[in-house]
Amino acid sequence: MSNRQVFQDEYFTVLVDERRLIVRTVRSEKPFDSLEELDGVFERLGMALDALGRSRYGLLADLRSGPGRNDPEFEAILERLRPLWVNGFRRVGVLVRSTVGLMQIHRHARRDGVPRLISKDEDELLKYLTPDGQG
Repeated sequence: MSNRQVFQDEYFTVLVDERRLIVRTVRSEKPFDSLEELDGVFERLGMALDALGRSRYGLLADLRSGPGRNDPEFEAILERLRPLWVNGFRRVGVLVRSTVGLMQIHRHARRDGVPRLISKDEDELLKYLTPDGQG
């Protein structure tokens, strides 16, 4: 993937592959310092994604490095903020490292109604997200 970096903070990096028309958001290993900061984090991420023109791209959300977290307060805030991240893309794929992560993201997808392919296989996701299916 030949990527152009368009955004980075301590939690997310956003890369664009114009050839494949894929935006990749990569979650860092850094845990969120507090629940209060999540609004600002996702607002900045959302603005960076909006500037790209979401509808022409597939989104690959790479969560493999992100720390696992599923406490009720975090889940409630993320349910409210997740649309700033995933809405509006041509297709959405989520790359996870574990079966537990896969199950958690399936739960999110059921709640927010955004169809997505969730997998531990990056090649499968790239094929799904690339318009001609060639990955």
